Amino acid sequence: MIYAKHIQFVMSACILIALAFFTGCSKQPIPVPSAPKSPQIPEQATVPKQATVPKLINQARILGDTGAVKDALLIYNHAFALIQRPGAGHNAVFKTIILEDIERLLSKTAAEEIQTFSGIKNLSIPQYLFDYWAGYKFAQQEDYANAVHVLNAFLEKYPDHPKTQQIKSLLAGLNTRSFNKKKIGVILPMSGKYKLYGQKAMKGIELALTRLSEFGMKDLSIVIKDSMSDPVQAAMCVDQLGKDNVFSILGPIFVSKQAADKAQALGIPMMALTTKTQFTQYGDYIFSNFITPEMQVQALGSYVFHELGLSRMAVLYPDNKYGNRYMQAFRWMVNQFEGQLTATQVYDGRQTDFAAAIKNLIKNTELSFQALFIPDSVSRINLILPQLVYHDAQGFTLLGTNLWHQESLLKETRRYNHNAIICDGYFSDSANPETAWFDKAFKDLYQEKPGFLEAVAYDTTQILFTAAHADDINSGKQLKAVLQGQFIFDGATGRTRFDETGTPHKALFLITVKDNQFMEINNR
Repeated sequence: MIYAKHIQFVMSACILIALAFFTGCSKQPIPVPSAPKSPQIPEQATVPKQATVPKLINQARILGDTGAVKDALLIYNHAFALIQRPGAGHNAVFKTIILEDIERLLSKTAAEEIQTFSGIKNLSIPQYLFDYWAGYKFAQQEDYANAVHVLNAFLEKYPDHPKTQQIKSLLAGLNTRSFNKKKIGVILPMSGKYKLYGQKAMKGIELALTRLSEFGMKDLSIVIKDSMSDPVQAAMCVDQLGKDNVFSILGPIFVSKQAADKAQALGIPMMALTTKTQFTQYGDYIFSNFITPEMQVQALGSYVFHELGLSRMAVLYPDNKYGNRYMQAFRWMVNQFEGQLTATQVYDGRQTDFAAAIKNLIKNTELSFQALFIPDSVSRINLILPQLVYHDAQGFTLLGTNLWHQESLLKETRRYNHNAIICDGYFSDSANPETAWFDKAFKDLYQEKPGFLEAVAYDTTQILFTAAHADDINSGKQLKAVLQGQFIFDGATGRTRFDETGTPHKALFLITVKDNQFMEINNR
């Protein structure tokens, strides 16, 4: 029996050594100081007295894999205490295994959690492990102030530790990566087929810096990177901006998952100018600030259902990606407001004769609709509106997207546009003070009228600098939390806030036509 027990013990030790070999050693980042001392280590009664070290190690590994970090560390602590006892066999082998396991676990644990555990009194696990990994994780979390403090304390406590030189190198890098809240990165297509969009956005950004200086925010700077209208290049730009120590990134204009993934990995808040609602799903550091189809139909629905008291809707839409997306968004909105969608009619977006579609729309309507939504370009709207009147489809409110908001609607459909309600993200003649200031300043500076892209780039620049300006914002993580919290910004594009997913919520402009002029509907 004694011989069999010895064989079993040796086999258990061999298995653990093999596991340690295949799992690999943990990364050896940088040492650190201790956290505040708190509770006494709990009574070890939860661990069976007869438990062997191999069993304890396996139990701790299972707990660690399930995310029960504190429980796993307590088990490791008990196992480490057992091998320190006089006469404990194979203590050198088990010590190596336990320490490597602990390092692997700490490498996946937040700095704050490491410091909380290290504050427990009478731990058997060496304190330098907690100090080292807390400092390293603070640096990884971009909490540079705490990282520098903890790592410097480590050097004072353990001046002869083998990791000393490694920590000094890390500290040298951290000292150049402090949170610089006066510098943002900008990723725009300054060349390539979309360079015109980049040029428009840059004008808004430049004007924003002027406006911020008037508010007392001096010495602000931007680092511009050209995405070359290429998603892969946009990701490379994020890498470069990380080395430039920007505190946030404005852009890109077009969705680049590679760029979002890189910003997320670096912990740099990124605010893109995109209509793609899925963009913010790439990570909690990823934001967008643009108008989307969902925003527009929501604004239209809120007005026609709540303000006008209408309930019966119809949709006439082109059979293309744009039309179908708006159609689905509008259907969802009508259901949300508990209205009725009495008719939907699709048409070929390439045609110029809409007689068949209009006749089918009227014929298929069991209840007369009170509002007709037509999500299409202004060039086709200019053809459709006269044909609606010609086929006696009248007596309802017309609902349009931001594409309707162009001068050609006034010129070419003068007799047919008087009952239109249009939604847009920017209206130059708005009574909103910030919009009025921006519109005048932009015209004075550039001798041209701004559009939504210029305005939203202007607002986004101010949002990022303003949110980071508070004294207690000292990391990308803190900036992200502020933006996802109660932060509200009133700018040229109206009021903007962000939810916990980084998705914007904007108070859009509702516009009608009166005396053949675009007029703001005063419901803001």
